[in-house]
Amino acid sequence: MAKNILIKNGIIATLGEKNKVLYGHALLVEDGLIKKIAPQKTFKGKYGKVIDAAGKLVLPGFINAHMHFYSTFARGLGKAEPSRNFVEILNNLWWRLDKQLTVADSYYSAVIPLINAVRKGTTTIIDHHASPFAITGSLAAVEKACRETGLRAALCYEVSDRDGKERAKEGLDENSVFISSCQTRGDNMIKGLFGLHASFTVSDETLEEAAYRGHKLGAG
Repeated sequence: MAKNILIKNGIIATLGEKNKVLYGHALLVEDGLIKKIAPQKTFKGKYGKVIDAAGKLVLPGFINAHMHFYSTFARGLGKAEPSRNFVEILNNLWWRLDKQLTVADSYYSAVIPLINAVRKGTTTIIDHHASPFAITGSLAAVEKACRETGLRAALCYEVSDRDGKERAKEGLDENSVFISSCQTRGDNMIKGLFGLHASFTVSDETLEEAAYRGHKLGAG
């Protein structure tokens, strides 16, 4: 990646509180951060990369604050039994699906929505993963997909007691290991969080353990 990037000839929409729309301006990125937005004529000299955004709108990257990559494989599935409430939707579709996922499935289920995110201007995603019979290593698989597509992500595993205490503990361990791994690397692209399923599938004991581990690791 070039150390500095100049984006010129585009219409810059700053969003934010003032939501300024700037014509005749250019945007300079240095070391992955927006360094300067100013009239285009003020930018002179050489840059590592110059992007001509003529006829395009330049926007801050969008953030998807709630994603389930693993649900990718629900596309095209035959209809399940009619569901009358949330619990029946979980039993008839999502819990049937997530029990079948392998670690490899976790990777491929992330690749497709990540590519779609890039195409639509989303640059940061918070994902809540579930694969109760392939928990260990699943977050590393999702991370691999995120790094290959170049998106920022906060990843967590959905801890739940619905498949028994052993699965709940494995989910807790997966979160702990992944969070520690991210903290050791210390980059700003991938972060780990503690994930929990809906409260009716999480025991008080598991909830307390997750809170204890999260506090100890300094993770949300």
